[in-house]
Amino acid sequence: MSTSDCQDPVTSRAWQRAVADELVEDHGEVVVEFFDESRSRRWSWAERPAAAALLAAAEASDRQFDAVVVGEYERAFYGDQFRDVVARLEAVGVRVWLPEAGGPVGLGSPVHQALLVLLGAQAQREVMRARHRVMAAMSAQTRVQGRFLGGRPPYGYRLADVGPHPNAIQARWGRRVHVLEPDPATAGWVRWMFEQRARGRSVASLARELNERGVPCPSRVDRKRNTHRPGSGWIVRTVQSILENPRYTGRQVWNRQSSKGHGGGGRVGGRGSGAVSWNRAGEWEVSERLAHAPLVDDAQFVAVQRIRAARRTKDGPPRRYVLAGLVVCGVCGRRMDAHWVHGRPGYRCRHGRSSGPRRPDDPVPYVYVREDHLLELLPGLLAPRTPADSQPTAVARHLGDHELEIVCSHNRREVRPQFGGETSVR
Repeated sequence: MSTSDCQDPVTSRAWQRAVADELVEDHGEVVVEFFDESRSRRWSWAERPAAAALLAAAEASDRQFDAVVVGEYERAFYGDQFRDVVARLEAVGVRVWLPEAGGPVGLGSPVHQALLVLLGAQAQREVMRARHRVMAAMSAQTRVQGRFLGGRPPYGYRLADVGPHPNAIQARWGRRVHVLEPDPATAGWVRWMFEQRARGRSVASLARELNERGVPCPSRVDRKRNTHRPGSGWIVRTVQSILENPRYTGRQVWNRQSSKGHGGGGRVGGRGSGAVSWNRAGEWEVSERLAHAPLVDDAQFVAVQRIRAARRTKDGPPRRYVLAGLVVCGVCGRRMDAHWVHGRPGYRCRHGRSSGPRRPDDPVPYVYVREDHLLELLPGLLAPRTPADSQPTAVARHLGDHELEIVCSHNRREVRPQFGGETSVR
């Protein structure tokens, strides 16, 4: 889909088809069309449904065409995608025609090679310019207008329609503006969480009580937008994320998260195309005025954040776990969590149980082990393959290099290969 001048799919498809028809007018005709809508050129061809179908059709034994005509280079390719696609098509005897080249492209032609370098650079430059314009516009819309820019409404809110889109073209397409309004079914629980936390209750106790009282968790309330989540109940992280969300003060907030890197299919940027990370608070865009009805006031929100900040810093310097990721539970097989207790590093396994649900009446006992105790046992467990350097970090590196793991149950410690083999027991 073209974004030039806010073109709709019908207009974009029409002019690209006209260009293609003109290019092959004296050589043949277009027999089948492949056109992707709402797919960025940054996505690889494998990620675009129509483009992937074109490649499959070209490689089929009953292929209906002997050439591929592209309406415009920048609508189809980004970066070095063109060379990969052309090489794949030429391998099955299909030529690629470009209007910028005036006909079929030859990768062996110095002139065409120079043209492709230029077109690739222009396509990347246009994507970067478009990204900059979009990001700047979204920042201004959040900060000045307090506009809701999409996504799932936070738990406690629902979307309300407030009229047509302010952009005339967007409005003609039927697009509307939405704002957040309190959800009568869930807003009260958000207020309750902030009130209880401000009184000093732990986040885990709030999650447990919500589960005990049968309060639906966010992913259960909105199953349509959360099909990838189980909706089985409240967990500590869910409650904590609600207590950290400044949108409950009535201000619109954008750019709390970002993604960088390449996706598995070659896409650059955007959701699902790399690691999603939380931005620093200084990078957020916050509306200058209230954008929707607040569920908590500023004073209460700040008070709750101070409770968490105080707990985070009271233990002093960063905690270090030498054997993190190398200790496995001998009861359930899960990798044990690093756990700091009484000023010492250790490891524990709660057998998949979180702090949210109530503990069963007859639970399997948790497994706890101190790191210093494990380090004392390791030379004997590793004999006769004990590393020459007995420093804890060297021992941990030895375990990792040899793909070994430490298995701990209530009364048993052993070192074994991660992928099966001989075991040393103590």
